[in-house]
Amino acid sequence: MRVFPIVLLFSLAVEAAVPQPAETTAFNIDSHGGIVVSATFNQAGPFRILVDTGASHSSISSEVAHAIGAPAIARSIVSSPGGDRESLIVRVDRLAVGPIVVAVEPTVVPAADLKKAGGIDGVVGQDVLSGLRYTIDYRNRQIAWGQAASTRGENSEVPLVFQDGLPVVELRQGATTLRLVADSGTSGLLIFESSGRSLPAMRHDGGLVRVDSFYGTRLARSVVIDEFRIGPSTFLDMPAVLLRPGDSPAFHTDGLLPLHIFGRVTFDGPGRRLILG
Repeated sequence: MRVFPIVLLFSLAVEAAVPQPAETTAFNIDSHGGIVVSATFNQAGPFRILVDTGASHSSISSEVAHAIGAPAIARSIVSSPGGDRESLIVRVDRLAVGPIVVAVEPTVVPAADLKKAGGIDGVVGQDVLSGLRYTIDYRNRQIAWGQAASTRGENSEVPLVFQDGLPVVELRQGATTLRLVADSGTSGLLIFESSGRSLPAMRHDGGLVRVDSFYGTRLARSVVIDEFRIGPSTFLDMPAVLLRPGDSPAFHTDGLLPLHIFGRVTFDGPGRRLILG
C-alpha cells in the first residue's frame, strides 16, 4: 500500500496564478490510483508529477533539482506515516501545471525513491493547491481548474478544514466521527489506531500490509469495515488498513480517505468544502 502525505514542520507561502474557468489538464492514473500529470520546472521538462492532495508540501526529484540547478535554501525534517527523514529544501522559480504557475520551495526526494513510486519526478501538494478551486474528474481523467461540481443530484457536499496543511473532512460513522485527510495519493482507506476513540465496526483478516512512502516503510493490519459511510453513500465490507499512530501531523487525524473511489471530486479551497460525486 502506498501513501504520500508529506508533512513539513513549517509552512511556506506561495502565490498561485488564478486559473480561468474551463481550463483542463489531462492526467493518467497510476497503479495505486494516483494522479500523474505533466509539469515543467523553470521551463524545463515536461516531467511526470503526482498531484497529491494529501501532501502538505510539494517535492522534487534529486535528479530534477540537479538538472535545473535549483539552489538549496534550507534543510528540514519531513514526516509521513512511513517515517521521518531530513531533507533538503530548494527554490524553484517557476512550477507550471496546466494553467497554474507558481514559485515553490519543494523538498528534495532521492530519485531512486521516486522511481519506486512509479517513475514520477515530483509531487504537487497543498502549498500550491489549498487556495484553489478545482475538480478531479476520474471518469474522464482530467482536472478542471476553477470549476466546482454542482451539489445537486448524486453529489454530496462535505465541509473541508485544513489542519497542519492537510485537507480534512469529518465523516459520521454510527456513534463515532472520523476525521480523515482527503488524499488523492493514498491507494486505500487508512485508519489510525487510537485507545481513546471508538472505531467503526470492523473485522481483522489476519493479514499484514506494508505502508510505503518516500520516507520509510511501516507494517499495518489489514481489516474490513462492515459499513463505511460517506454522505448519503454506504460502502459495505470496505477494505482498509489499521496503522499504529506515530509523530507525523497526519496522525493528528483519524486516517486517510482515498479519492479514487469516487467518480469526481471537487476541492473548493476558498469555500472550504469538498464535493463528492
